[in-house]
Amino acid sequence: MKVSVVMPVYNEGKYLDKSISSILNQTFKDFELIIVNDKSTDNSLKIIKSYKDKRIKLVNLKKNVGFPQSRNEGLKIAKGEYIALLDGDDISHPSRLRIQTDYLDRHKHIFLVGTSAVYIDENGDEIRRFRKYDNYRMIAWRLLDSCCIVCSSVMFRNSMLTTGLLKRQIKENLFYANEYGGASDYHFYLERLAEGKMLTNIPQFLTYYRLAETSMSVSNKDEQERLANKTKEEHQWLKNGYYKIENLYYLFKSFLFYLRTYQEKKIKKEEKFNPNKCECLHSNFCEECYKETYKNKMKELIRRKKVGKK
Repeated sequence: MKVSVVMPVYNEGKYLDKSISSILNQTFKDFELIIVNDKSTDNSLKIIKSYKDKRIKLVNLKKNVGFPQSRNEGLKIAKGEYIALLDGDDISHPSRLRIQTDYLDRHKHIFLVGTSAVYIDENGDEIRRFRKYDNYRMIAWRLLDSCCIVCSSVMFRNSMLTTGLLKRQIKENLFYANEYGGASDYHFYLERLAEGKMLTNIPQFLTYYRLAETSMSVSNKDEQERLANKTKEEHQWLKNGYYKIENLYYLFKSFLFYLRTYQEKKIKKEEKFNPNKCECLHSNFCEECYKETYKNKMKELIRRKKVGKK
């Protein structure tokens, strides 16, 4: 088994069908989908059971344990060489698993890889898009101030496959800390940095990240921010590893990154998200189609300027 996809679910029946389908329709086929139903009170369980795909493994919890712990229940039984995460209201690009597995296969020194993401609303319309930092040194520096990795986009190496006396210890360390609630993913990344692991992103837009009223990132925003600040303070000692000149260098790099992506964001702001836009079926996530759209927009802007001068 190459990949285990872990999907925690709690009352996400409204979006769950699209989330599950986005994994089952991946171009990469060697995976299992572990869905953990955290005692949902809506029709989530019914939707999950309506799928007869043998790749789906259902963990139906008898009591509600919370988001981090429900994710941990999936991690416990994951058999894949790599573990991919996706929340029950988010969507993955059809090529996501293939692109990320290829990346981890080629970059043995990287422990975790995320992707850039398009943020969508309850109706699936684009709100904004974020092209994430794709340099692991830059990400390590940036994570000490804010979370720059989208939780539903990550894939990481399954340390639970380790054998020997350290297996239990590694297993426990890899789990998400339940006491950090909605900031458990941020805590997870900082803990991996503290262990000396390398985390990065790839620039492709391979994740639809939903911002809905029921999303944890929206409904518990104040509490999530408090817990994020707590784990950030606990890992402040990591900043001691940077000289002042390094901080200035990465600050300058982040400014250049902002300038590089500003025009891209400005152009995309004019467009509405349309999942049926590209004939290649990759929608706006297709990197080739995305670049082509950007190039055509720039050509049109240049043409208008030339006409204006005449």
